Amino acid sequence: MYLNSLLLDEHFQGEIAYEQLTIGRKLGSGGFKDCYAGTYLGVTVAIGELRVQNFTEMDITEMKHEINVLKQLRHENIIRFIGGKDQDHSPQNADYSICIELCENGDLYDFMRKTKKPTFGRLIMYMHDIALACSYLHSRRPSIIHRDMKSMNVLISSDDRAKINDFGLARIRPKANASLHTQCGTPNWQAPEFWTPNPSYTEKVDVYACGLIYWEILSWAELGYPYHNLTEHQLYEAVRDREERPPLEKLRKYPQSLIALIQDMWRKEPKKRPSMSHVVDRLAEYLE
Repeated sequence: MYLNSLLLDEHFQGEIAYEQLTIGRKLGSGGFKDCYAGTYLGVTVAIGELRVQNFTEMDITEMKHEINVLKQLRHENIIRFIGGKDQDHSPQNADYSICIELCENGDLYDFMRKTKKPTFGRLIMYMHDIALACSYLHSRRPSIIHRDMKSMNVLISSDDRAKINDFGLARIRPKANASLHTQCGTPNWQAPEFWTPNPSYTEKVDVYACGLIYWEILSWAELGYPYHNLTEHQLYEAVRDREERPPLEKLRKYPQSLIALIQDMWRKEPKKRPSMSHVVDRLAEYLE
């Protein structure tokens, strides 16, 4: 029933034709989705094969929401949605498929752990790409808050550019002065304002998370991921109550202004964090 409602949604566009889809090697699995490399109309793509028979209503709603968000977005640093289709004739016997742009180098989290640390200029380029994508989301009307920014949701393309992925938790913010009030995301990258029974937050939660991703990029995973040695309860106490942040001692070789920008991005008070458009401008200074 829920699958049919998804397929009949009047806003859904981009139905793919299976006779023009070729599924290749498996890229990975997660939750209710298997991912494959493939081609569609001669273009290299990533294919998400979904099995919805055990889906809850919330699962279907989240999947439908991600597709609807992706359809709206056109930016070189955001994964491009190509199409989707009911899987009546799926080669993998799945229930539903989504077809998106393929980023051959996988997600940033794994990429940092399997490749040599690049030059400072390339690190800044990744950071700038992420900032451009978030700035685009936040400047839309209505604006979009990703809400689950983390290194696993940043993909690296074959031409070495960073692109934001996974919009299942994204929410559209209808008014510029409105706050949202639902809990979501991954605790290690979550802004402190999430951690209350009735959270109230703005797009500044993405700014906070990007600050942590930037710390990961500059350390190139040598220091692990944010708060990797803390339990969830310890994380809340350290980050929210004591305002602890990831260590910066080993990053002092980088420009102090860049370190200060990251510190501003992960400030406890959301209003004191810069906008992502400001971050774009600041990072551009290091690309000149």
